[in-house]
Amino acid sequence: MSTAKHPNIILILTDHFRRDALGKSTPNLMALAAEGTQFTNAYCATPLCGPSRISIITGMYPSQTGVCGNQADVIHPELRNDTFMHHLQQAGYYTAMIGKHHYIDSYGYCIDVTENDEELRRYGFDYIFQVQDDGENGHNDDEYTNYLKKQGKLETFREALRKGGFRHVFDDPDETADGFIGVNGIRFVEDYIEDRPFYLNLSFIGPHPPMWHPSELQHDPEAMSPPLGAPDEASVRLRRAHYMDKCALIDAYVGQLVETLKAKGIYDNTVIIFTSDHGDCLGDYGIWDKRYFYENSAGVPLLMCGPGIPKEERMNGPRVSKALVSHLDLYPTILRIAGAKLAFDRRRPGLDIPAMVRGEPHIGRNAVFAELATCAMVRTGNWKLVFDPEQGGVQHLYNLAVDPLEQQNLAGVAGYEHVTLDLVQRLLTHRIQQTQYTHIKEEQRLQRMHILP
Repeated sequence: MSTAKHPNIILILTDHFRRDALGKSTPNLMALAAEGTQFTNAYCATPLCGPSRISIITGMYPSQTGVCGNQADVIHPELRNDTFMHHLQQAGYYTAMIGKHHYIDSYGYCIDVTENDEELRRYGFDYIFQVQDDGENGHNDDEYTNYLKKQGKLETFREALRKGGFRHVFDDPDETADGFIGVNGIRFVEDYIEDRPFYLNLSFIGPHPPMWHPSELQHDPEAMSPPLGAPDEASVRLRRAHYMDKCALIDAYVGQLVETLKAKGIYDNTVIIFTSDHGDCLGDYGIWDKRYFYENSAGVPLLMCGPGIPKEERMNGPRVSKALVSHLDLYPTILRIAGAKLAFDRRRPGLDIPAMVRGEPHIGRNAVFAELATCAMVRTGNWKLVFDPEQGGVQHLYNLAVDPLEQQNLAGVAGYEHVTLDLVQRLLTHRIQQTQYTHIKEEQRLQRMHILP
């Protein structure tokens, strides 16, 4: 058991988990939120699995890492050796990854990914336990399929994958992929005996499709909210109900993990962070995908609790922060929690989240950014703009203060030219600052562009 001064850190990462999925169906997650801070304006750096996860561990945007799609090449060794996990190792942490990572893409390769553990360790992990998406493990092998093979259940699983549907082939929650991940994450905590703090990335694959879950449907489709900007159809509500069952399944294992931490006597010295690589439109606007900048796709759930995380905001409830937060903030936040050295690096715009919540001077932002392919988003306190030069420029403009559900696109509407110009300038300024810089000596000189008549 760790007796070190610095806390253990657990990053619980999900896939396709919307902000509004947190609530009555996720009591264990809400209990954690009540122990710390929940963020209602958190965003991924990009609404796509692989690029988002690489951005989290490097603290950089896809335009900086070069990972802009799910089937991209692995990141450059220099950047791979500069993940926050590497810095945690240098700070004395034991680092573990259990579940889905998507740092190295293996879609369609027909390989056993567990044979590639050594390559994944180079990202800064001491312990690896890989599980891929349901579907991707229909042709690849991982810890989960190898487990099913030993149980004589692999072909039953893969046949069910081919047939599709919502009902999981196994009724035992522990035999689902997310249950298998949860069980092994709990086992890691139970068995941990190192005399140093640990970092655990417990990464569930749900509620990523297929929307499988054990037993009968627990959520009433009629009780599901109708889709935004799309017809209210029974099939949409049904899929949403299955989606929420999958979210509830993950929540149950979070609860078991917390109980394990408490039984082991290390809960009070453990920081827990919960988020998702991105959200999901889930039928909103007629879209069943995440590659968009709507709130339900680019926005992500984020909550933190544990030593050093602000808790009570008022006497009658937990702290809820409306601060603009980016996934890129996790890089410096995790390292500061760990007491690791953090040198200034202009390539990394992330901020210390607890310091932001505490209102420390000069810690905070007035805009947050995200990008995907040729598209880019800027969100300020009230406004969101989406710009794509390949599609003609400004595509979306929303006043989130009066239109939080993004029902009225003001792009190109007369009377909004000034706010449009301001937001486009912010995007341009941000991109230049992130990709162009020079030596300090030149920065200290006033530079002017001289245009000949």
